[in-house]
Amino acid sequence: MGKRRKQCPGCRELRQEVAALKLVVAQQAELIRELQARLGLNSRNSSKPPSSDPPATPPAPRSKPSGRKQGGQPGHEGGTREPFPPGDVNEFVNVHPPRCRGCSAPFGSEAAECGAPVRHQVVEIPRAAAFVTEYVLHRCVCEACGCATAASLPAGVMPWVVGPRLQAMLSTLSGRFRLSRREVLEMAQAVFGRKCRLSLGSLVALEDRTRKALTSAHEEAQAAVLGEGIVHPDETSFYEGTHKSWLWVAATPRAAFFRVDAQRGRAAFKRLLPDFAGAIVVDRWKAYLRHGDERRQLCWSHLQRNFQELVDRGAPATRVGRPGLRAARAVFKNWNRYRRGELTLPGLRRLMAPVRETLERAIQRGVGNKDRKARAMSKDLLPQIRCLWTWIEHDGMEPHNNRAERMIRPAVLWRKSSFGTQSARGSRFAECMLTVSQTLKLQGRGVLDFVERSIRAHRIGDPAPRLLTP
Repeated sequence: MGKRRKQCPGCRELRQEVAALKLVVAQQAELIRELQARLGLNSRNSSKPPSSDPPATPPAPRSKPSGRKQGGQPGHEGGTREPFPPGDVNEFVNVHPPRCRGCSAPFGSEAAECGAPVRHQVVEIPRAAAFVTEYVLHRCVCEACGCATAASLPAGVMPWVVGPRLQAMLSTLSGRFRLSRREVLEMAQAVFGRKCRLSLGSLVALEDRTRKALTSAHEEAQAAVLGEGIVHPDETSFYEGTHKSWLWVAATPRAAFFRVDAQRGRAAFKRLLPDFAGAIVVDRWKAYLRHGDERRQLCWSHLQRNFQELVDRGAPATRVGRPGLRAARAVFKNWNRYRRGELTLPGLRRLMAPVRETLERAIQRGVGNKDRKARAMSKDLLPQIRCLWTWIEHDGMEPHNNRAERMIRPAVLWRKSSFGTQSARGSRFAECMLTVSQTLKLQGRGVLDFVERSIRAHRIGDPAPRLLTP
């Protein structure tokens, strides 16, 4: 055997330095890859809103053109507005031609008519003006005993300057149409004139009185949601003063219940839906994990964005992302076929069985994926993999949480324009107005008339109107 060459100390140090530099380069390469992946996040592969997408974001894929012209197709039934019936017309104006278009001879008052007249209707609103009522409270002296007695306000008339209709309108502009309080006051004065000149403090006090009038409807909505078998919860950040809070929603086809909570965890979810034993459709937030797997469905819209993010990160994350995207497309395609009546529930299960097996194998292999994001998502999905398919076990369950997303969207826009609320009373007002307005919207009912009736009932102590129709 040959003699072993003796390694000089300088070479050993160089090799150790090279190994250390290789480790640093590998760490920096991974950091660069992570930063590039963050720069690539957009509304298609994350929970970021479309408004945050940079100009270079690729547009969403469009469906293949059908070759037909834009607009209504042959055989399409038009959507022309029906004319108002005579009972809804406030004024009729008869218009006669002054002269003959052939010989220019003038028509007399008794000119013969031919054919049915053409009717043209114009909708206009009269100039709005605030109606001021002054109650003159007299004092009378009794001739028998000399006691002076002052008159009291009639029943239903409160010692405030704002009547129930105006109170309902101001509260609705703020709580339903998301105007700031200064904009509400500005609009009221612009539309109704100087008689509606109010202060910010007066408007805040009116909102609190409206909140008290709507408390019964708020509780009714919660009871209705708890009585359903399937509920869509969601949450979003919502500031109360300088403190970060969370706005929770629980949505069903007939009602939407909102609640502002200082927490986002499991305890807050239990306060939203106390003792709820039905099924829920949610995202992967950990607050929902203790709700049994057989009663929890993960939102495939969220999952589709997560899988798209893995695909955009490149190999090796694509080994999980691409099977996930294929599964998401199959889920929505077959779900839409089931909704249209083209598939039965057993047929839907048979179609989804191979998709389910392929995705579950990819997630199992993803636990050992070299990409950090793919590995973390696989480890998160594997224990709750059954929750991907709860929707094919429950008739009427949807594979996405779009119902809650649609209900909470107006609240997000309100938060962006008004920065949340400034006190606990303001948060209670937001809860009640969001609950009432969104629930009435689901039922196709107007919010202003309901709020006014609730205020009038609260002022005289009558039972509040029902929020949900039988």
